[in-house]
Amino acid sequence: MQLRRTVMTLAGAALLALLFVDVEVQATPAPQESSFELPVQLIGFPVIILAVRVSNFVKKLAYSLNPGTYRSRTRRGLEPPALDPAAVEKRLVQEMGESVCVYEHVCREYAERAGRLGDNHALDWPKLISNYNQSPESRKQFYLLSVFLGDIVASPRLCHQLAKRGRACK
Repeated sequence: MQLRRTVMTLAGAALLALLFVDVEVQATPAPQESSFELPVQLIGFPVIILAVRVSNFVKKLAYSLNPGTYRSRTRRGLEPPALDPAAVEKRLVQEMGESVCVYEHVCREYAERAGRLGDNHALDWPKLISNYNQSPESRKQFYLLSVFLGDIVASPRLCHQLAKRGRACK
């Protein structure tokens, strides 16, 4: 990237120099040579300034066209704010009733998998459906809750804390 930018800058500067400076190769000096000569600084400094501005423009254009620029901060590697387990438990009880529970090992497994694979992952649906069918009838919704809580929140720590707070399925 740096080499390509340098080559492009030098090529642009050389092209501009050729446009502004009329180079004539003659075997004999011209009979009517003008007494006016341009100092090198009059050509060189504007070319350098123009090359720097073009280079900065190309750099900003490449940054804006890069799809990674538009990912959220959590996906770029910054640590997301930790969820309060008490608030999560309160919301789960409010939405699903007092008997709500979380399968810690299932939640942790899907949270670790989501953390490892990032955005580009899909659930293993055959395995999920198989385990769902094997779970007790009264706990099937909590199995799915554990899967999606682990997959979406992607925090094994939250799964453990919910289980520690007494919301682990037995």
